[in-house]
Amino acid sequence: MRTIFTPLTRAVAAVAGAAAMLAVCGAGVAGAAARTVATTVTVKPAADTTYTQVTQDGNTSAKTTLATCPALCDGNKAGERQAVVGFTVAGLPAGATGITARLELYSWNAYAATATTVHKASGGASGTGAWAGRPDLGSALDSAAAVVKGYNAWDVSGAVTGNGAVTFAVRQTTRNTRTYWASADNAGTTIRPRLVVTYTTGASPAPTTSPKPTATATPKPTATASPKPTASATPTASTTPKPTATASPKPTATPTAPAGWRQVWADEFDGTALNTAKWSARDSSVDYDKACITSRAKNVFVSGGNLTIRAQKENYSCAGGTRPYTTGYLDSKGKASFTYGRFEARIKSPNGPANSRGLWPAYWMRPDDGGNGEIDVTELPGGASYYKGSTAAIFRDYTPTKNDFRYTLPTGHPGDGFHTYATEWEPGVIRWYIDGKEIWRRTGETTSWLEATFGKDATYKRKFHLRLNFQVGGWLGDPDAATTFPADFVVDYVRVYQR
Repeated sequence: MRTIFTPLTRAVAAVAGAAAMLAVCGAGVAGAAARTVATTVTVKPAADTTYTQVTQDGNTSAKTTLATCPALCDGNKAGERQAVVGFTVAGLPAGATGITARLELYSWNAYAATATTVHKASGGASGTGAWAGRPDLGSALDSAAAVVKGYNAWDVSGAVTGNGAVTFAVRQTTRNTRTYWASADNAGTTIRPRLVVTYTTGASPAPTTSPKPTATATPKPTATASPKPTASATPTASTTPKPTATASPKPTATPTAPAGWRQVWADEFDGTALNTAKWSARDSSVDYDKACITSRAKNVFVSGGNLTIRAQKENYSCAGGTRPYTTGYLDSKGKASFTYGRFEARIKSPNGPANSRGLWPAYWMRPDDGGNGEIDVTELPGGASYYKGSTAAIFRDYTPTKNDFRYTLPTGHPGDGFHTYATEWEPGVIRWYIDGKEIWRRTGETTSWLEATFGKDATYKRKFHLRLNFQVGGWLGDPDAATTFPADFVVDYVRVYQR
């Protein structure tokens, strides 16, 4: 059993798409020599918040303003505030060169002698603003000596090297009172934070007429992390399945491996009982889960082409006491473990906007040796603040040393039907996908401990097994009177591919 996760303290912020505007350089003369094309992409914020030392500020994750203030702020020696903004850059081609980027925040007022510094920050930007939950800051990227009325800009080119999520923290070091900046929640859409990225692509023929700007949009996210159970109990097979799972129709097409991958393992859940050659259903308990984890068919069953892990509201004895809920947990340890691959599942969350506080299903991976390392393909916590999104995460340990990313679906939410979640784990890089779109990636450049934990070449031999679980209560809040039970975490299939 592990000492697992810290709380997912980040509230979900709306994720807007990235708008790209082509600006063409060079002469437009017929028959002219080939030229390069400069493209500017204006990326809207995926999330932002103000991290504050002042407890009276409360939850700052959904306000119309961001704030910065030095350590001595308005007479308070512990009054620092940091404005943290996250973006997801998307759509840059593989051949993009000369990438530059600037972070822009809008101020309603000008303040002389107000020094600000922007840092690259780890993790996402959708937290509640509690000072203890603020992201780690990297070295300073750029500074400004004064605040101007309108957009203020910092050069953050050192942090933007291609597609993916990136988070910035702005600190104020002089003028010991707050500066307010427009946030992603501001009603004024023209003053919200933005990241302006410019890059060039290879040669292309010069046009004979002045080119028209074209716009493209690729919605993408930012992020955060979560917990789940692990158990050391002896595997117990589920028995007679309960045929009452909610389900959507399974695809009728024969599964096709994504380009460049071959399928090496799968469970389509087409039978009438859990395949115990592939999975172990555990009987256990963990201190952060309010439920008893059982292998009973009441909590884990296969029916109608789906696996269902069901959370029930019922008194049940475990861990030397009685708990008010039961749930299920599966893993493939000792039966199917992998080094590198694409790990995909089609999943329906039980969570809606008003009936899912305290419900927390997940699909994730842990190493067979029990040491450092965890890959979260998706975590789908419920409740009004969380139900719309998915969390992708990696952990080195549970002190915690982690990177996480919270992604809000551009339309709908994980509980409105089945969605496909996948993680591609390869030497030196891990990528996450939802419904076929890449939402996040980590490399040795963006995560210093990634290669030591998850490998950088073929010499890495540690194997990770699969886990499916459904936590009830804990760090993101316990169920309330509106939470609906029974609640079903439904899995259409789990597939593993390798190169």
